[in-house]
Amino acid sequence: MLVSFRRGWPLLPLLLLSIAFPGHTQRAADGPPTQDPFRRPEAAPVALGPYQSHSYQRGLLTIRSTDGGTLRVRPWATGVVRVEYFPAGTAVQNIPSISVVQEPAEWFAPFMHHEGPEPGMPAQAYRDFENGYVRSTAGQLEWKTDRTTTVIIQKNPLRVRYQRPGETVVADAEGVFRHPAAGPAAPGGMGVSFQLQPDEHLYGTGSRALPLDRRGRRLRLYNEAHYAYQNGEPTLNVSLPTVVSSRGYMLFFDHMAAATLDLGATRPDVLEYRNEGPGSLGYFLITGESYAQILSRYTLLTGRQPLPPRWGLGLIQSRFGYKSDQEMEQVAARMRREGFPLDALVLDLYWFGGTKRQGDLDWDYQNFRQPVRMMRRLDSAGVKTILISEPYVMRTSRNDADVRRQGLVGTHTDGSPYTVESFWAGPATILDMYRPETRAWLWSYYRRRKAEGAAGWWSDLGEPENHPADMQHLLGGARQVHNGLGQAWAGILQENYRREFPQERLFNLARSGWAGMQRNSVFPWSGDVSRSWAGLQAQVPVMLGMGLGGVGYMHSDAGGFCAGPTDPELYTRWLQMASLGPILRPHGEGVPPEPYWWPEPYKSIVRRYTHLRYELLPYLYSLAWENSQTGTPLTRPMNFGATYLQPEAVEASNQPLGLSAEEIAAGFSEDTGQPQSAGPAFWNWRTATPDGWGDNILPEQQRQAFEAGNTPALANVNDQFLLGPNLLVAPVLQPGQRRRNVVLPAGSWVDFDTQQTYAGSQTVSVAAPLSRLPLLVRAGAFLPMTPYVPTTARYHPDSLRVRYYADPAAGRSTFTVYDDDGKTATVAHTGAYALLAFSGLTTATQADIRVVPGGQSYPGAPTRRHIELLIPRVVAAPAAVLLNEEPLPASAWEFEAATSTLRLRFELARQPATVSVRGLRLHTAPTVAQPEPLTLEAPENRTFTGRTTLRYTVHQATQPDTLRIFDATGRLVRSLPAATTPGAHALVWPADNDQHQPVAGGVYLAELAGQRQRLVVVPE
Repeated sequence: MLVSFRRGWPLLPLLLLSIAFPGHTQRAADGPPTQDPFRRPEAAPVALGPYQSHSYQRGLLTIRSTDGGTLRVRPWATGVVRVEYFPAGTAVQNIPSISVVQEPAEWFAPFMHHEGPEPGMPAQAYRDFENGYVRSTAGQLEWKTDRTTTVIIQKNPLRVRYQRPGETVVADAEGVFRHPAAGPAAPGGMGVSFQLQPDEHLYGTGSRALPLDRRGRRLRLYNEAHYAYQNGEPTLNVSLPTVVSSRGYMLFFDHMAAATLDLGATRPDVLEYRNEGPGSLGYFLITGESYAQILSRYTLLTGRQPLPPRWGLGLIQSRFGYKSDQEMEQVAARMRREGFPLDALVLDLYWFGGTKRQGDLDWDYQNFRQPVRMMRRLDSAGVKTILISEPYVMRTSRNDADVRRQGLVGTHTDGSPYTVESFWAGPATILDMYRPETRAWLWSYYRRRKAEGAAGWWSDLGEPENHPADMQHLLGGARQVHNGLGQAWAGILQENYRREFPQERLFNLARSGWAGMQRNSVFPWSGDVSRSWAGLQAQVPVMLGMGLGGVGYMHSDAGGFCAGPTDPELYTRWLQMASLGPILRPHGEGVPPEPYWWPEPYKSIVRRYTHLRYELLPYLYSLAWENSQTGTPLTRPMNFGATYLQPEAVEASNQPLGLSAEEIAAGFSEDTGQPQSAGPAFWNWRTATPDGWGDNILPEQQRQAFEAGNTPALANVNDQFLLGPNLLVAPVLQPGQRRRNVVLPAGSWVDFDTQQTYAGSQTVSVAAPLSRLPLLVRAGAFLPMTPYVPTTARYHPDSLRVRYYADPAAGRSTFTVYDDDGKTATVAHTGAYALLAFSGLTTATQADIRVVPGGQSYPGAPTRRHIELLIPRVVAAPAAVLLNEEPLPASAWEFEAATSTLRLRFELARQPATVSVRGLRLHTAPTVAQPEPLTLEAPENRTFTGRTTLRYTVHQATQPDTLRIFDATGRLVRSLPAATTPGAHALVWPADNDQHQPVAGGVYLAELAGQRQRLVVVPE
C-alpha cells in the first residue's frame, strides 16, 4: 500500500516509526540503467616519447617528442596554465570546450618590460625576449609563467613539474599518455598522471555521497541517476572533472567524454585521469594561495554564477506532484495560514498531464483550467510558479511525431530516430540539445510558458538518466557527449534570457550538469535521495564537494524524496539543516513534504527555522553576491578559511561612474568605463593589490594562512559546514541524538541560541535538543539580519538588525552587506546596487563600530536605513554609547539583562557612521565542553525482522563499556561488549536476549554511553 495524507486524516501515523513501504517512484525499476557505462579491461598506456625540440610563439610553448607527439603549454591567466597533448598523427589544433569561456590573456614575462629589451641592451636580451624567456638546459626547460608559478619540463623522460617559490606544487608521475583500445568493450583514449604527497587531501569531483576527502578512490566521470540513493553512493547526477588539492592547486580536465579519476586507489601516491575516445588531451592547472582564490580563478575561466532572484533564497515548496490549479492555490493559502513563509511552488510533471505526456510542454487544461489566472493570483501573494520539463519526449506525447520528423532527437548511426524502449515511463526519444533546431524548438515552448507567468524552471532527468551508449548526437556518440547534454540544455534558457529578457534573472533547478554549469544560473539538487538518515547524512559532503567545483547552490529534496518511512524527527532535522543551506526546497512523494502536515512539536520547530532563514536574508543575499563576484560557495568546508571584502572597496564604490575630464582628454571613451567592482584585488584572500603595493609579501602571507587552516582535524569533516564566513552549522544526522561533537576552527565561537563561548581549535560537545541544531557564530563577526516577512516580496531593505559578536581577541573584523532590487540581471554592469560595510574593533572596555555605505544605489532603494545593532554576551550596561562622537539618546539604546544583550538603534543615510560603546563589559570566558567519547549512530535497520547491525564510532580511546538493549518496560534483555579503540565499529543484534532466545516483537532501546537508538522488532 502507499502512504498518503489528506485533509482531515488523523495525525497518529505521523507520530509512529512505520515500516518502510515501497514508494511510488518516478522510475519503473529501482536500479540504475541496465547498460554499464564503464567497461574494462584497459590496455597498457603508451607514454609520450622523450624531448626532441621546442619552439615559442606568442605565449605558447610547443614541445615535440621523438615519437612524433606534441605537448603544448600556455599560460592562460594569472595562476592558470593549460597543457595539451597530441599523439603522433593527430592534428595540433585548438581543442573545443563546452566549459571554458575565458579567452587566454596576452602573456608577458613577469618582471619584464612588455615591449621587450630597451635599445642598447645585449643581443642575448633580444633573443630571450623572442623565446619567451624559456630557459633551456641539457636536462630541462624552465619557464616562469607568472610571479609565483614556474613550469619545468624535464626532457627525458618528458615530464612536467609546477613550482612556486620554495616548493613543488605538483608534478607528473608518468605524465601524459594514450591508452589503446582493448576491443569493442574497452575503447581507447588519453590520460595523464600526477604525483601525490603523503599528507595531501583531494576534494571536489562533483556530487558524490562519499567523504569530502576523495583520496584513495577510483571515481567515474559519467553523470548517473540513482533512485533512493543513500550515503556511500560514489557516482550521482553531476560529475565534475575537477580535483582540488590541499596543497593549493586544482586540476581541471577539459573533456566531457566518459572518464575515470583514480585518486590514489590503484597507487596511493599517484592521481590518474583517463578518458575515452578523444584524440587529444587538454587540462588546466589552477594554483592559488587559498581555496577562495583557486575557485575565483576557476570560475573566471568557466563562468561565474549570476545572482539569483531574491525569491530564490526563500522557501520553495514542491512535491510529486500538485495535480490542479485549485490544489496549488490551496497549498499556498495553507502555508500562509499555518505561519510558514513561501516564495515559490513547483509543478511536477502533472502540469502537462503526467508521466506519459513528457515532451508535451503545454498545460493539461482539464486539471489546470486557468493556469494564467492561477500564476497571476499566486504571484500577487508573493508566490512564484516553477515548471518542470525533461529531455525525453514520450512516444505518447503530442510532440512525438513533430520532433522525429524535424530531426530534433538522438539517432541511430543511420540517422533514424532512436527510441529508448527501457525508459522508466515508457518508450521515448531524447532531445539532442546540441542541435540549433532543437534549441530553438524547445525555447519556443519556454517562451510561451514564461509569457503566461512561469517564473522559474525545473530541468529534471538531465544526466540523461537512461542514455543508450549507441545513441548518436550532433557532437558525437553518447559516451562522448553524455556529460555535456544537461549543460547544453541549461544553456538554452541562459542564452535566450540574455537575448530576449536581459533585465530578468534566471532561476533553473537543474539535476545535472558539467564543468561551467554555474554560469547558466542553475541551482542543482542532489537527485532522488532516500528518505532515511543515511540519505540525510550524504547531503553535507555532496553539497561541499559541489561547492569546491564552483557550484555554490547544491541542495537536496529537504525531508528526503522517496522510499523511506514516515519519520517526523528525520523531517525536522532535515529541514533544520536545509533552512541554513543555499536553497530551501522541501520535496517528496509518498509522505507529505509540506511542513504543515506534521504534528507538534515538529511543525513548530520547522516553522522556527524557516523563519530564521528569512531573518538571515541580508546575510544569505550578501553570500550570493560574493559567489557571483568570486565563485566562493555559500556553504564551505571547515578548512576553507574566512572571506570578506576589504572596507576600502566599499569606499571606492562611492566614486561616481563615468570618466573624469583627464581620462576623456587621454582618449578613453565612455564605452570602456566600468562601475567599481569587488574583484579579487579587494578581498582578504588577495595576493595582489590595485596599486601593486605589498604584492611581494601578500602571496607568502596568504600561503601561511592557508597552511595554518589546513589542519588534520579540519581536513575531512563530513557532518558540519560553514555558511559563509561567520556561521558554523552542525546538523544533527543521527536519530535520537541530543548532543553532538563539533569540530571548531581557530578563534572563539559563540552559540547563536545560548551565547555560550567555545574556544577554537578543538572538538567540543554541544547540546542538540530536538528544538535546535548547534549553530555557532565566529567571535568578532557581524551577522546581518532583518525582521521576519512571510515572502521576499515583502522584504524591507530599509531595516537591518545586525548582531555584532564583539570580542577583544578577535581583532578588527568586517562584513559587507549587499543589496539591490532583487530582480534585475544587469546590476553588476550598471552598478545599481548598494553596499554597507560594517567593521568593528573591541578592546577590554570598548567597542568601536564603523558603518560605511557604498555603491551607486538603485531605483527604489531606501534613502535612510534603520539599523538595530545588537551586541550579545554583555554583562552590564555600558558607561556610554556614542554615535559619531555624540551621546546616543537614552531612548535609542538599552541593556537587556535577561538576554545579556546591548541593543541600540540609529539611522544611516549616505554618510558613514561610527558607534562607540564605552565601559563595555563582556562575558567571553569559554565554556568547558569535553567531547563525547563516541557516537551511537543510526542502525542498519531501525525496523527489522531477524537481525540488525548497530553502528557506533569511537572518537577517542575509552574505558570498556557495554551496549545494552532494553525492552519497552525498561527491562534489560541483551548486553553486547563494545570496542574501545578509535574508529567505526558495528555490532550485530539478532533480536535475541542474553540467553540467545528470540525476543518478542515490539519496541526496544539500544543504549551506549548514555546515547540511545530506538528499534522496532517485527515478528517473523
